[in-house]
Amino acid sequence: MEFKGFFINLDSEKERRLSLEKHLKEVNLSNNFQRFEAIMPKSDQDYKGLKTKGEYGIWLSFLKLFEKIVEDNKNKRFLIIEDDFRFNNEAPSILKSILNKKEIESQNILFLDYLINMEMLEHFFSIENNKNKLQKGKKILYFHPAADWYTACMSCFLINKSGAKYLLQSLQNIFKNLGLVNKLIPVDMALKNLLVIRALDGSILNPPIGAPHWELDRESSIQTKSSKETKNAMRAYLLLRLAASGIESPSFCISEFSKLINKNIIAKPPFKLKDFYEFFLVNKIKVNHNW
Repeated sequence: MEFKGFFINLDSEKERRLSLEKHLKEVNLSNNFQRFEAIMPKSDQDYKGLKTKGEYGIWLSFLKLFEKIVEDNKNKRFLIIEDDFRFNNEAPSILKSILNKKEIESQNILFLDYLINMEMLEHFFSIENNKNKLQKGKKILYFHPAADWYTACMSCFLINKSGAKYLLQSLQNIFKNLGLVNKLIPVDMALKNLLVIRALDGSILNPPIGAPHWELDRESSIQTKSSKETKNAMRAYLLLRLAASGIESPSFCISEFSKLINKNIIAKPPFKLKDFYEFFLVNKIKVNHNW
């Protein structure tokens, strides 16, 4: 496959690196990836208004990574993942397929995993609910414009060299022009703003081809100051990604979501994907959506 892959990993996270390298071998993608050393700011460093050093570290890490991509004279497309990301079993064949599609050639960036909000969930539920017998067992890929659909998250995305160059320049300009306010927004929100004004051409892939690992997500170094309510909400939203990508079964996701909202399950598994989507939508008032 014609892409260069990088996984972002801190020196202190050796177990994460080893676990991810094992996973990449299992899905036959290890030859496409190399480790990129993430940056962790010092505890006494100015985080430029961000909540945690993890958030600031992501900013610094992506700046450094985009610099590396811009200097690369051999490759045209780059696949970037975080070290807790896991591909589904179909990811290699899907990657091969989408890299050969003409509509991808003009795209600066393609998100292969992303935060699924309630509007997107209702759309995904509609797709699952309206699948006919002819579609049964057949994988259909949808490309939605990122300017309208991208919400947050940079755990897995394809980017071309010109997109990386533009992002590098834009993020550097944001740093240079902080002024007296001296306050950054999370790097995925800065990216979202560029997509909304269509400074970059991009899409999200539906369904996603993977999601962050359920257990590793508990140890995230980014949202360390969030309340228990907020962390539970983030975990609930993660279950949507795990289900949509097929990393975890709908039955697993319904079970874990029930624990998060303290609700007993009346029906018995096995469940279908549309069952989990419907269960989440029916109980969405029990989740904090403002975080």
